[in-house]
Amino acid sequence: MTVIQRVAICFGAGVLGALAVVLFSYVLFALGLSEKLGVKAPISFKSPDIYRPLFWGGLWGIPFGLLLDAAWTHLYLFGFLYFLAPVLALFLIFLPMSGAGYFGLRQGGPMFTIYLLLVNLPFGIITALAAKAIIGEKP
Repeated sequence: MTVIQRVAICFGAGVLGALAVVLFSYVLFALGLSEKLGVKAPISFKSPDIYRPLFWGGLWGIPFGLLLDAAWTHLYLFGFLYFLAPVLALFLIFLPMSGAGYFGLRQGGPMFTIYLLLVNLPFGIITALAAKAIIGEKP
């Protein structure tokens, strides 16, 4: 399998991982955890709100695909830990740029930071599962 094929597959797998994050935000909201952590509503499924997380999930799937060959023997562990890459970018780049401060501490304090960690947890493992399902036994 070529690098371009792995990248393309993992872009799609990243979109599925991001969809899992969106769906998990609804699970957390239904369980009442979101409100306890300072979040008023789950991620919207309405256009154009839904496109941003799906697109970014696909983009974060690209480096996942580039690292896939090296991580294949421990794919699920790698996938589980991989969610930290986009979360760190969120904490250190995107939230401060939006005015929420580092780690979102100006937005909702430490509880909001915990929510962001929790809601993004499914991203890497679902991305890894989707990539494995599409690729099969060897990349």
